[in-house]
Amino acid sequence: MRAFFNIIVNGQVVPDRVGQEVGDAAALRLVASTVVRGIVQRHGGEAKLLDASLVVTNEAGENLMEISFFEALYLPVAPVADPARRRPEERTERPSAFLGAALKPMRRIAGAVSARVQAIAQP
Repeated sequence: MRAFFNIIVNGQVVPDRVGQEVGDAAALRLVASTVVRGIVQRHGGEAKLLDASLVVTNEAGENLMEISFFEALYLPVAPVADPARRRPEERTERPSAFLGAALKPMRRIAGAVSARVQAIAQP
């Protein structure tokens, strides 16, 4: 399914117009947490972001989940079990190349969203 990670900060919505393909509900929570952590990392942990939240919607605009930045940062997320995934020592590709490819869509989303969040968060 395609999920859209919309941010609410200071009462204003920063919409995700691109979205990302996500496999299931467990993966959705993991991606949401990763997006929040990426935004906070880019903005140096601005205090205003702890009051922000991430609203995840589907293509029809229906809410799939809502998570506060505080919850995403401080509550643990269980790893997603994928039976098709091989053990790390069995991989043939370089781990850094694999990780870079896996994070590319999230970096694109986080970059676009963080620019908008920074514009809204400025007093």
